[in-house]
Amino acid sequence: MRYYHFNKRLHLLLEEQFAELRPMSKEQALFKHLLDKINQQSNATNRSLVEQHKEGMTFLSHWIHHLKTPVSVMELILDRQTEGGGDADTIEKLKQENKRLHTRIEQGLTMVRMERFENDLTIQALDLVALLREVINERKTEFIYNQVYPVINSQQEKVAVLTDKKWNKLMLDQIISNAIKYSSGLGKQMTITIELRNHRTLVSIKDRGVGIPSYDLERIFDPFFTGENGRELRNSSGIGLYLCKKVADRLGHALSVQSEVGKGTNVTIEYLTKT
Repeated sequence: MRYYHFNKRLHLLLEEQFAELRPMSKEQALFKHLLDKINQQSNATNRSLVEQHKEGMTFLSHWIHHLKTPVSVMELILDRQTEGGGDADTIEKLKQENKRLHTRIEQGLTMVRMERFENDLTIQALDLVALLREVINERKTEFIYNQVYPVINSQQEKVAVLTDKKWNKLMLDQIISNAIKYSSGLGKQMTITIELRNHRTLVSIKDRGVGIPSYDLERIFDPFFTGENGRELRNSSGIGLYLCKKVADRLGHALSVQSEVGKGTNVTIEYLTKT
């Protein structure tokens, strides 16, 4: 009976159920003492690793924030050069490179913020049409420079969805940025279609660019995966869609991608509609 009760509690612990070990013999007392010692050492190691991780993320966050200042200064200098009659083509190219640098910095900050996602979340009803127009307007120069023309198709002027504005805007901005990048110079439309289906809102962002090969589709959400198209474009990081998928999953939005080489890519986000 002494062995039975002790062993039964061990089995409960192995099945991740609560149980208190009560030794009934010297051997059981020694075993419990060893188990407690190992558990204390493990907890101490975990606490140390957590603190090291927090410290590392804090330093990384400060470092990335400091990088934003010179990028902003360079943007101001380039604007002044434009007003002063400098070489417009060269200045525009430098602006595009500066924009890419800014995008990489923002992606780095997003990776840091993902560590405390739940503490930086406000779910509310937002007008999706207005948010899309806001994202498009902020990238107006990029659309013009890359000869891509956005069109929003919606049967309603306002479509309310439940989401977090900042994180959802980040996701939409990244998808639209990809659509511009992979259809640059083709002089074609990017079509954004909003549909309502069974208390759900579907947003499809379709470009008419190079498309994604079928053998790359299943890996596009993997971190740092650039695929065949990414290897041809030096500014591809393989982080954008990975972040989009992480954000969509945490917000409870379904994210899917369909694509065909030479015909373009269609990214669909499914939201819960505000009734």
